[in-house]
Amino acid sequence: MVLTQSGAKSVRKRLQIAIVSSVLPRPCGIATFSNSISRSLSHVLGREATSYIALNDGQEYQYTSRVTFEIGQESLEDYHKAAEAINDSSVDVVSLQHEYGLYGGPDGNYIVDFLSRVNKPVVTTLHTVLEKPSPGQYKTLVEVAAFSKAVVVMNRLAIKILTDVYDVPEFKIRLIPHGVADKFYLDPIYYKNKLNLTDRFVIMTFGFLSRNKGIEVAIESLPKVIEKHPNVLYIILGITHPVVKRREGEEYREYLEALVQEKGLSDNVRFENRFVDDDTLDLYLGAADVVICPYHSDAQVTSGVLSLSLGKGKTIISTPYLHAREALANGRGRLVNFRDSIGMGEVISELIENPDERRAIAGEAFIAGQAMGWEIVSHQYTDLFEDVVSKSSAGQFQQVRQGRVYTLPDINLNYLKELTDDTGIIQHTLYGIPDFKHDYSADDAGRAIVAYAQYYNLFRDESALTMVDKYLAFLLHARRDDGWFYNYMDYNRNFPEQEISEDTFGRCLWGLGAATRLVQNRAQGLLARTIVEESIPLIDQLTYTRAKAYTACGLASYLVLHPSYEPAQIALKNICDSLLHMLNENRSVDWVWFEDFLTYDNARLAQTLLLGYRHLRDVRYLKAGLNALDFLIREQYQNGFFDMIGNEGWYYRGQERALFSQQPVDAGALTETCMLAMALSGKEKYLEMGYAAFQWYLGRNRLGKPLYNSINGACSDGLEPDGASRNRGAEATISFALALVSLYRWELISRFYYRDRLTEWSELFQQD
Repeated sequence: MVLTQSGAKSVRKRLQIAIVSSVLPRPCGIATFSNSISRSLSHVLGREATSYIALNDGQEYQYTSRVTFEIGQESLEDYHKAAEAINDSSVDVVSLQHEYGLYGGPDGNYIVDFLSRVNKPVVTTLHTVLEKPSPGQYKTLVEVAAFSKAVVVMNRLAIKILTDVYDVPEFKIRLIPHGVADKFYLDPIYYKNKLNLTDRFVIMTFGFLSRNKGIEVAIESLPKVIEKHPNVLYIILGITHPVVKRREGEEYREYLEALVQEKGLSDNVRFENRFVDDDTLDLYLGAADVVICPYHSDAQVTSGVLSLSLGKGKTIISTPYLHAREALANGRGRLVNFRDSIGMGEVISELIENPDERRAIAGEAFIAGQAMGWEIVSHQYTDLFEDVVSKSSAGQFQQVRQGRVYTLPDINLNYLKELTDDTGIIQHTLYGIPDFKHDYSADDAGRAIVAYAQYYNLFRDESALTMVDKYLAFLLHARRDDGWFYNYMDYNRNFPEQEISEDTFGRCLWGLGAATRLVQNRAQGLLARTIVEESIPLIDQLTYTRAKAYTACGLASYLVLHPSYEPAQIALKNICDSLLHMLNENRSVDWVWFEDFLTYDNARLAQTLLLGYRHLRDVRYLKAGLNALDFLIREQYQNGFFDMIGNEGWYYRGQERALFSQQPVDAGALTETCMLAMALSGKEKYLEMGYAAFQWYLGRNRLGKPLYNSINGACSDGLEPDGASRNRGAEATISFALALVSLYRWELISRFYYRDRLTEWSELFQQD
C-alpha cells in the first residue's frame, strides 16, 4: 500500500497529458500505440497522468473513463468543442498522434483547425512523413508542425525529410523510437510449445491487411521454399484495415486465400483473422523464426510491425522502405527488392539452412530493440513534455525558469515497510527478498527516520509516525552505555561483536535530529532531543569526514526548532571549520575537494558547509560549499547525465576513476545538496543539476538503465557493468526516498518563495 499523501491531494505535482488519438477498443494501430505510451507514462507519472480525446470513425466503442471527450472524425464542430474542453481543463500538455487518415477534412486538415484553437502546448508524434506529399498533404503537415511546440519522429530519415521537404526547423524535431515491450529474449521454441507448433518453422506477417502490405509476394515466394522445407508455416495475423474493409470489404483477403489455394499451400499458410491484444501478439510473434515485411511502398517512414519485431529479437526480411533501410542496417536484418518473390524465397531458404546466421541477425535485432524499450521511451517523452511545458508556462512560474513543472513519481514507501518488522529494518535483500542473514541495521534505521520525518512534515500522513516510532525504539536499544551505537543486530535480536562505527554514530544522530524536528511535543520527540544533547560531547572524537557530515545533518535538523541551543551551534561550527580547513589544505586549481579522493556519499560534505551557512550565517561556508559542489558536478556530469563515482576502486586524484558499481546514495546526496544550494544561493543551475542527479535513478545514466521500480517503491543497490543490481536494499531505497521528497518540497513549497530572496542573493554574491 502506498502511503497516502493526505496533505498534498489538492496540489498537482505532475504533468497532466491529454492524448489526442484513436483509442482502444477501436481496432487501429495508432490506438494501440497510444495505449502503450499511456501505460508506460503511468509508470513514471502515476496512473492518472494521462487522459484521451478519442477520434471516432462513426462506430460506437465502449471506452474507459479516461476518455474525456469524443470527436466525430468528420464533425468540425466536435474539433472546436474538444479544443474548448482542453483549454478549460487542468491539462498541461497535449500529445497529438498524427496520421493523415485519422482526422477529417481534405487531407486531414480538420486537426489544424483544432490546433489553432488550443492554448495548451502541443507535442505531435508523426506516424507518417511522406517524402513526396500531395499539395494538400504538404499544407496539413506544415501547419500541424507550426502549431506544435515539438514534433516527434521515430527514425533519422524522417528528420531529413521534415527539414528538406517541409522546411520544419531542426530544433523543433525530436527523435524518439516507436517503443517496444521491455522483455527478456526467449527462444521461439518456448512460444511454439504453447501454440503446438514445435515441429514447424514459423514465418510471420502481422498487422492490418491492405494491398500495400505486399503479402502476395511472400506467398508467391513459398512454393520453392517448401519443396526443400515442407515444415514451413506462414502465419498471417491480423484483420483487414477498417478503412479498407469499409471501402472494398474483404476483397484483398479473399484474393490472398485464393492465391494460397492456387499455389497448393493450404497446409503451409494460416490466416488468423483477428485484432489481437498485446499478450496474444506477444505469443505469436515469439513463436516466429522469421518475420516478413514485404511492403510495396518505399515511403513508409515508420513501421510498428518492424519496431515490435526488433524488440522481440526476430530475424526480419523486409523490402527496403525508409524505416527498414535504417532499422535493419549493419546486420540487423535482410532486405529484398520490392515485388521480388524469387529473391525473397532465396533469402528465406538461406536463413532456414543457416541457423547460426539467423540467430546472429536475431541477436543484433534484439540489441537494437533494447534501446527502444518503453521504459526508455517513456522517459524520453517525459523529458520532452517537461521541457515544452517549462518553456510555455506563464506567470511567476515562467519567470523562474527552473520552477518548471517537473514530473515526479509518486512517493511510495511501501518497500521500506516490507523491509521493516517489529524489531527494525533489514539492510540487505536477495533479488528484493529480505535477507535475514545480514542483520538489522542502525545505519538504515537512522536514515529511515529522516525519510519518514521529512515525508510527514510535507504531507502530514499520520501513518509515517508509526514507522518513525519503530526506528526510534531500535536506535534506543542500539545505543551503548558509553553513548555510541551498535550498528548490526542479528535476527535473534543479539548484537554480534563489532567495531564501533563513526558513520553509524553520525547516521543515528541524523535520524534523531530529524525526529526532534518532527514530533517535538510527543514523548518520542523529547526522547530524541535528550539523546542528541547527550551525544554532543562525543562529536569532538569524530575523525571521518562522512561521519561529521551525517552528524551535521542531525545538528542542523535539531537547530530548526532549537536555534539557540549553544552546544549544538558550537558542534556544528567545529565540524564546518574542520571541513573548511580540509578543503583549503587539499584544493588546487583543478581539484576543489576535502580529500585526495572521491568515494561514497560525496555530496554530503558540501551539504554540511551549506547547512553551516544556513544556521550560522558564515558566508565562507556558503561559498566554499558551492565551490566544492561545483567541482563534484564538473567531475561527474558528463554528456548530459551524471556518471557517479564507482565503488570498484573509487577515484583518487591523478588516477583513473572507477565506473562501476555506482551507488544510489551518491545520486540522492547530490540531489538533496543541489536543492539546498538552489535554496541558499538562488543560482538556477543547481535546480537543473538536482533534477538531473535524481533522474540517474530513472535511467539518465551511463547505461540508460533505471534503478527504481515505481510499482513497489524499491531501488536497486547499484549500477553494475551489466545494468541495475538485482538486489534492492534499504540504503538504496531510502536514498531515493530522501531525494524524491526534497524535489517535492521544492515543487510544493520552496519555489513559491524563490523571488522573495533575490535581493539578499544579489548582495551576497557581490561580496568578495
